[in-house]
Amino acid sequence: MSAAEPVALAPFEPANAPLLAEWLARPHVARWHPEPDAWVDDALNPPPDGAQALIVLGARPIGYLRWRTVSRETLDSLGLPEIPAGSVDIDILIGEADCVRRGYGPRALTRLVETLRRDVSIPLVGLSPSVDNLAAQRAYAKARFRKVREYDAPGFGRCALMVMSFDRLEP
Repeated sequence: MSAAEPVALAPFEPANAPLLAEWLARPHVARWHPEPDAWVDDALNPPPDGAQALIVLGARPIGYLRWRTVSRETLDSLGLPEIPAGSVDIDILIGEADCVRRGYGPRALTRLVETLRRDVSIPLVGLSPSVDNLAAQRAYAKARFRKVREYDAPGFGRCALMVMSFDRLEP
């Protein structure tokens, strides 16, 4: 695999749940994704305001993306009043250890953002990695997300709020 190999997003199917569970158990993923059973349950029963995909290289699944629209109530409960309702929260993981730090995560995020950007009702997209996950923060910055501040997320600890506002993107 080369860094130039195209990254694609493929539909997540229930048959992919064991692979997601395996990825969530791997040390490079488990450290940053608590409650793996909840992740798998969410993947099998996605919320009505959410979606998900596998990140693939050729025919090989290497990671997972999920995203959902965030309500005003949720944002306020997290102490994020500056984030507009209707924004989209993204979670990403690269499950295959040999694919970490190869640029696949930022490229997958770019693909997702290209799709989400077409929805004019979405004002902003964001991610909230742990403040200790500097590699993820660098990867998200490569995908044009910017860190705006830190906050405490229940169950996750101190997080870096990284956002991309669609009204600031170049056409």
